[in-house]
Amino acid sequence: MLPARSLGTLLVALSFAGCGSPELAFRQERIVLVVIDTLRADHVSPHAPRRRTPHFARLAEKGQVFERASGSYYQTTMSMASLFTGRTPSLEGTSRTAPLAWTGKNWCGLRRFAREGLDDSCIPESLPTLAGRLREAGYWTVGVVTNTLLFQPRGFERGFDEWVEVGRLAPAVAVPGYQVGLAEDRSAERANENVAWLLDQRPTDHFFLYVHYMEAHDYLAHGISYAHGVHRADAALGELLGLLEARSLLEGTTLFVVSDHGERLEEEHFTKGGPLHYGNPAFEEVLHVPFFVSPPIAGVDAQAALRGDDVHRLVLMTGGVTHPGPKDLEDGELFTSERYYQTYRKGRFKSYWRRRDGRHFLVDLEADPGETNDAATRHPEVLARHAERMADLSRDLALRTADASELSDDDAKRLEALGYVLPDAHAPE
Repeated sequence: MLPARSLGTLLVALSFAGCGSPELAFRQERIVLVVIDTLRADHVSPHAPRRRTPHFARLAEKGQVFERASGSYYQTTMSMASLFTGRTPSLEGTSRTAPLAWTGKNWCGLRRFAREGLDDSCIPESLPTLAGRLREAGYWTVGVVTNTLLFQPRGFERGFDEWVEVGRLAPAVAVPGYQVGLAEDRSAERANENVAWLLDQRPTDHFFLYVHYMEAHDYLAHGISYAHGVHRADAALGELLGLLEARSLLEGTTLFVVSDHGERLEEEHFTKGGPLHYGNPAFEEVLHVPFFVSPPIAGVDAQAALRGDDVHRLVLMTGGVTHPGPKDLEDGELFTSERYYQTYRKGRFKSYWRRRDGRHFLVDLEADPGETNDAATRHPEVLARHAERMADLSRDLALRTADASELSDDDAKRLEALGYVLPDAHAPE
């Protein structure tokens, strides 16, 4: 058992890229990270004032709202691997036209860091994790997770003193046009019951708590609207805040609330793309996520274009960890290495590069936020600049050796249970 600690307030100097430098941050007594799976930014207040999400509104009033936050990928294992390690996920292999297979070894996008023959984890053991670094900094680390793709032994549990998996695999539910996954017994109510029990057994008030909810993700399988799923997620967040408040743990806690990715609903684009959160290419509705921090972090620009790996650095900064490790992308960049596409975004422009024929599309998000027109011929200089950068990133983020891994039976069951196997009918044009 870890001893209780009285840290007081520790000022640490940290240069956080893109947010001014150096900045001073408090080392908080407690850090709580809440991830609400598949939550679009435009379905919670204050991004959408008419949406009924009172607990998000409460956080917004007391904290910071990062308007330009994005998931590092549109799929959970990739996005969460980036948030947990601070690195950029990638399916790049020895050829740009032949990405790595979608398997339990590759679906974190970090295979390039694995030690050949020694490390088969989805998150390679060579990479420090968020929980591991906070545990080294003296925090009791606790995770309560409801997404079965994150269950052991993929490496997401590494660094946690307590790791609780809520739910179990179940057959996919048939919804017209899709197979939709719904693991059994993974409700927010059950997750919060586990949180409450763990908090009541806590060996110290100095802890890092990570909680992952699936209420927004599971709307189709429950036969409800996406908005109703978001409402359930907001209620789960409110219940968690109540659990902390009832135990006098909210004061002295920095709360991070974010999503791993969004969801495609009825949007139409000039490229076909996949449904739900299949990406290919990665449209804004599957990338743009809410990100709230309460109380605010002094000196951090809430208008900065942040990714999941930036959230990783902000959490570590709050915990007084001053050396979060290298970054794979420049500030403001986003690069997704997908099965059929590569997608790159910086500033107002966004590129899709299609693997099968090498065709390069460009979107001006300022003039065309709905991604309805190809602007490649109107901005050839931007297209050329993006093409060069994407080629460089393809090399920088690639696995240098051939990949012979196959989808295991366990991998297939996990994917099927969450509806992640992409049917041929949904392959992009």
